[in-house]
Amino acid sequence: MSFLSRIFPPSRETRLQTEREQWLREPGLSHALKKLLEAPLPDFNAAVTHVPWLVFDFETSGLDAFTDCILSIGSVVAENGQIGLASAQHHYISTSNPVNARSAIINHITPEMLREGVALDEAMEALFASLMGRVAVVHGRMVERAFINAWLFTRYGREELPLLWIDTLELERRHQQAARRMQNDLRLSSIRRDYHLPDYPAHHALCDAVATAEVLLAQIRARSHAHDLPFNAFLCD
Repeated sequence: MSFLSRIFPPSRETRLQTEREQWLREPGLSHALKKLLEAPLPDFNAAVTHVPWLVFDFETSGLDAFTDCILSIGSVVAENGQIGLASAQHHYISTSNPVNARSAIINHITPEMLREGVALDEAMEALFASLMGRVAVVHGRMVERAFINAWLFTRYGREELPLLWIDTLELERRHQQAARRMQNDLRLSSIRRDYHLPDYPAHHALCDAVATAEVLLAQIRARSHAHDLPFNAFLCD
């Protein structure tokens, strides 16, 4: 990093564009990844509901992205403040790793469900294709980000795809810190109750994706004049 860039750091938009150009020089990029990285960045000053979202969730066998595996991926598109349920996708991921008893108790995913699943490479290609021109919305991005990084590292030897992320967990933490009313429970189900949203079955990738989309809409509407805020204000670093 140059002396001037330390004093005047580049804007998020400039940094993301630079990182995308660096990734595009990576040999052997998949078709979906190349298209994702070539897509123009959205207007960072647009209202947050005017930028299309891809809300998604991973169910995994554990939290270590290099030793555990993705078991299912669920996603749904939201545009103009509306959740497009017709866009919903859910895939079980075939894996040679045995499903451990602890994860099966939590997400109820059994080896029988995975036998008819798609290959992880195919599922990730579908995810990247769906992310083209959209913001990635998740609840607790440390899981999704870590498993995407692990997949990237095994194929390209590098991590940190320059995606645009909105994390509903992080937004709630920020809101609570500003209001000086921190609580320890930032689980998706608990935050939904705070916004008087109905209970959904937990730990199903598609249900959690839809639940996260609803939470983000509730978070936006609960904040005075938030519909006028640029989506840049909602992004995670």
